[in-house]
Amino acid sequence: KQWYQRRVAITVGNINPVSLVNLVMSVGISVEFCSHITRSFALSTHLSRVDRAKEALSRTGSSVLSGIFMTKIIGVSVLAFAKSQIFEIYYFKMYVCIVALGMLHGLVFLPVFLTFFGPARNTAGIVGTTYRPIDSPEREPLLRDRQ
Repeated sequence: KQWYQRRVAITVGNINPVSLVNLVMSVGISVEFCSHITRSFALSTHLSRVDRAKEALSRTGSSVLSGIFMTKIIGVSVLAFAKSQIFEIYYFKMYVCIVALGMLHGLVFLPVFLTFFGPARNTAGIVGTTYRPIDSPEREPLLRDRQ
């Protein structure tokens, strides 16, 4: 065995290629769903963490949710009709479970976690950035300038 095969066998046990693909996909999907919500929460300038979580979900939650259904669920639904058991079980069923758990984590558990343990208020966003709260009166001139 090569050194990297021994290393994988020591750290996670013997892992087959199908399981490795599912493991890598689950890490990527989890990061994808959580990164957008976390960034929106971090850039929010509201005073309370609850308001910041609400703004993060209202700002990016719908985009994350539509991305999940448009690319992940519809794209992989073709595998539900596969005749091969490996595609049906290891790719379709596992992928749907991975996406469902990632969605639950990114859209439910993460905002709740951030309301309790999130970072302090973003004061840099108040001073000089173009990131404004949704209901900000300063946002209207920015929208008019783009038209």
